[in-house]
Amino acid sequence: MPAKGFLTAVESPEYALAMRACAINNPAFLDLALLQTADDDLEFILNLTRQSAIRNNAIAILNSLVKRGVSFADVKSTDAWGNGQTSTTTLEYLLTQGWDINTRAYYSTEAKPLMWFAIRNLEMIKWCLEHGASVRPRDMEPIQDNVITQCQLRCEQILELVAESGDVATFEFLRSKGAPLGWRCLHHAVESATHGDTSREGSESTNHKERMAMVLHLLDVVKIDVNALDQPPGRMLPMRMGTPICYIPGSAMLVRDTRELTWLLLDRGADPTPGLKYAAMVDYPKFIEDVEAWKAEKRGVNNCCVQ
Repeated sequence: MPAKGFLTAVESPEYALAMRACAINNPAFLDLALLQTADDDLEFILNLTRQSAIRNNAIAILNSLVKRGVSFADVKSTDAWGNGQTSTTTLEYLLTQGWDINTRAYYSTEAKPLMWFAIRNLEMIKWCLEHGASVRPRDMEPIQDNVITQCQLRCEQILELVAESGDVATFEFLRSKGAPLGWRCLHHAVESATHGDTSREGSESTNHKERMAMVLHLLDVVKIDVNALDQPPGRMLPMRMGTPICYIPGSAMLVRDTRELTWLLLDRGADPTPGLKYAAMVDYPKFIEDVEAWKAEKRGVNNCCVQ
C-alpha cells in the first residue's frame, strides 16, 4: 500500500479510526487502524495517535503505543499540556516513560515548559513543582542588566506570564519558590489592564479588576520601578516599547478607557514623556488627553493648598 502523504493521511479512514480509538480509549480500534496503515504512513499516524491519546487521557492506548515501541521521551510541552485537557494521571504516566517535565523546544513557539501553560491553574503549578518542574527555563542564561539573549526572547520568565494573565496568589507562590521577575512583569500587567478580555470566566469588569490588582501589587508590594525599561539601554528589540506607561498607547488590544490606569502610573511616579511620544507615533490622542487631565488635576490640588 503506497504512502498517502500528509494531507491525504489525515483525511484517511485509518487516521479517523485511530482518533476514535483515542476518544474511547479502545486499543482494538487502534490495532485495526494500524493494520490498514501504509508502512510509510505508520510513524506519522503513531505520532498523531500519541498526541491524541495524551489529550484524551487514554491510558490503554498509551500502553498499546509503548508495546509498539513508541517513545514518550520526546513529547513536546504543548502536546503534554493537551490544551489543558491532560490529567495529572496521564502526566505521571509520561514521567514513568522517560518524559522530562522541563522539556521545551528551543526553536519554535513551543519553547515554554509545561508549567508555563498552567499559569491560570495554581493547583497544576503546585503539582508540576512537586514532580520536578523548575521555575527557571532549562538551559537559559541568567538574567543580566546589559543583554537579553535569544533564548530569553523565545521564553519569557514564568512570572512575566503570570503578571499578564494570572492572579496575585499564583504570582506570589511562584516568587516564593525563587522564580525570577524577568524584564516585563509590570509592562505585561499594564498592557493586559487595557484589554477588554471576556475570554475568562466571569465578567469583563471582574477580569479588569484582577488585572488592576496585579498592577497595584507589582507597584506597591513587589516594588517594581514604575519607569523600568523592558530591554537594556540603547537596544531596539521588536515588540518592546520602553517603560510600562508606553504599553498603554502601545496596547495591541486597547478597547477600554485607560484613564484610571494612566493616572495610577502617574501617581506612582511614572514619567509620561516616553508614553506621550509613543501615543503621538501611534495616533492615540486619548492617552495624551489623560496625561494633560492628570497634570491639570495636580495643579488644581497644589493651588488649593497654597496658604
